[in-house]
This record gives sequence, structure tokens and C-alpha cells, in this order.
Amino acid sequence: MQCYRAAERGREREALVKVRMRTKTVSSTALGSAGIRYFYSVCFIRLFGPTGLQDEGDQDGFPEVQASPPPSPFLSAILAAFQPVAYDDEEDAWRVHVNQMLSDTDGSSAVYTFHVFSRLFKSMQRKFGAITHSSVRFLGERLQRMGNQFLSSLEVMTSRSQCPTVLLDAETLVSCGLLETLKFSVLELQEHLDTYNGKREAAEEWLENCRKTFGDKDCNQRPNTQAQELELCRRLYKLHFQLLLLFQAYCKLISRVDTIKREAEVTNMSEELAILESCLKQAESGVDGQEDVGVSDASQTSTETAIQSLIETLRARDFGSALTQVKTFRSLWPNDIFGNESDDAVQTLLHIYFRQQTLGQTGCLAVVGPSRDLSQANGRLMELNLQIREALSQACQAPQTTVVSTGL
Repeated sequence: MQCYRAAERGREREALVKVRMRTKTVSSTALGSAGIRYFYSVCFIRLFGPTGLQDEGDQDGFPEVQASPPPSPFLSAILAAFQPVAYDDEEDAWRVHVNQMLSDTDGSSAVYTFHVFSRLFKSMQRKFGAITHSSVRFLGERLQRMGNQFLSSLEVMTSRSQCPTVLLDAETLVSCGLLETLKFSVLELQEHLDTYNGKREAAEEWLENCRKTFGDKDCNQRPNTQAQELELCRRLYKLHFQLLLLFQAYCKLISRVDTIKREAEVTNMSEELAILESCLKQAESGVDGQEDVGVSDASQTSTETAIQSLIETLRARDFGSALTQVKTFRSLWPNDIFGNESDDAVQTLLHIYFRQQTLGQTGCLAVVGPSRDLSQANGRLMELNLQIREALSQACQAPQTTVVSTGL
């Protein structure tokens, strides 16, 4: 907690110097969507002053909770500007984003990339787990060792291959030369996604037809299906390998973002946000066993008062109450700036905190999450894929029975 306070205090003082020394003039004729967000931010600071900037005499790194400035529509507008449009299907949301990226010139679409892809990848992981488990259950005893290798690969892909949270503004993205890099990376990810979907459909079709033809593994009348099981393993291996390629492409993009954190003009908030994330997750683990914390009626009158309440609660270090408030606000304003029930409440709070702390500023960046562990997960996945490939090669060399048609 002391590290969190010190990191926040140091960053805020540095940001205050930047705001004083670097006043920007925004031309109404050149004001794009990224400029509008910056304009709203400056207006908010000048009218009300950010709660994030603290006096030199503040010893804790957090101000005492005092009377709050009037709620402002500007913070709500800024948060809404950084909230991508919600879609029922994550892949549809990604494809819309890809099309928007091709014509992006100011970074206003590119800033969504990490958030949209993270949601897509989580959805893919769930479906990937379902097809892997179903396929392994169909395998007989002779291929169970290979099935266990598939399950090991699945475990690494779902538990150790999480997308880190990346927070930055459009102007920083453009000024650091990330926009063109992002455009290329998005197209590369889309190519991998299209190939992955083709291989997923092939594996699902083969498994479904095997079930219809031979029944489940425990069926007493099931004939010898070793050849069909081996073909299922081939298709499942191609699916696992293609998801690995997709994951590797995203790892390359994250490593590129990591490099700009060391540039002099960039304020790196990664450590501060990482400590806040840790505090929130620790509180989250204890929330389920506690009684519900009441949310004041005043904070529920509008999204502006709700945001103000969340910021005050975070600054008071009452992380459990902040998580409870997010859930309450989601029920009042579903699919709004507080997200929906399926969204991670911790990520929502990190998003709101970062935007509030960087009001009126540019050059702020945070990469929060297991980015340093991505290379380890990538290495382990490569190792498991080589093991599966070797096991598959050995199984193919063994004498096979005649393949019975499955309709494919």
C-alpha cells in the first residue's frame, strides 16, 4: 500500500509540472474525436480541478475525503468516449473495429484495440476449452496420453495467457508512432483469426460426425474408432497451433507498447495501476463472503454522481465498497460506462481511475497485468505443441484400421 501511495504522489507531482509548463491550444477546425476528448478534459480541470492532483502537504498520497466538487458532465463524456460500442458477439465487435481502424488517422479508434481484443480472446478461450474437453472425452485409452497433452496446453492457454490491460490516450498513441504499428497488427491478428475459425469448424464438424456415427466413448456397441480418433487429434492439434500463432502475434504487439513506457515524454503509470489492481483483487476475494455494503441514494441520481462516488471511495482505500458500487451502478445503467455483468469489475475501476487521474493530460500510459509472463507462457505452449506433434507422428506410424466414413 505504501508503494501505491508513493507511486501516485510522485506521478501526480510530475503531472502537475507538465500541466503548468505545457498548455495546449486546441483549434476548433482541427478538432478530431481525439481532440474533443482532450478539450473536455481541459475544461473539466479548469472548472473544477482534478481530485487526483494533491497538495504538497499531503502525507499519505491520498487526500482526506472532504466535500467533493460538483459532479461534472465532462468526466462522464470522457469515459463514454473511451467506451467502445457494445455488441452481443465479441467477434462481431472485433470485425467492426478492424474496419474502423483502416480509416483511423487520429488514434480515436485505435485506443479501443486492446480492450476489444481482450474481450474477444476471452470468448475464444471459453469456446476453445469446450471443443478441447469434448474431443479428449471422445478419445479411447490408446490416445489418452495425447489427450492429456491437449489438456495441459489448454490449461496454459486459459490460465497463464491472459491479455494485459493497456490504457493510453489517442494523442500519445499517435505521437509515439504506434498507430501504423497497430493497423498492421490488427490486420495480422485478423488473418490468424480467420484461419483459426476455419480450423475450429473443421474440428467441430469431425467430432460431431464421429459422435453421430459411433456414439459416445462409453457406448457398449461402439466399434473400433482409432483411425477416426487420430484424425480428430490431427484437427485438434492444428487448432491448438493456430491459437498459439494468434497469441504470439498479440505478444509482439504488447512488447512494442512496452518499449514506449521508457520514453522521456511518457508518464508511466503501470506500477501505480498494478498496485491498485492488486488491492482491488484482494478485496474482491473477500467481497463474496461479506454482507452487502449499502450504496447511498445520492450516488445513484446520475452517472456523474456515481463516478464521483467511485473516485472518492477509491481514494479512501475502501476497495470492497468500490466493487460493490460498480455492481449496483451496472444494474442502474446496463451496458453504459460501468460495463455489464459479464465484465470484470476490477478492470472497469482501473479504467475509470486512469481516465480521472489523467484529465487534461497527454503522454500517460499504463500496461497492467501479466505482460512479463507472456513470454513464459509462450515458451511453454511451444514446448507442449512440439510434444503433441511428436506423439501424433508416432501414432500415425502405428498400424491403422480402415477408416469408417463419418460423412465428411
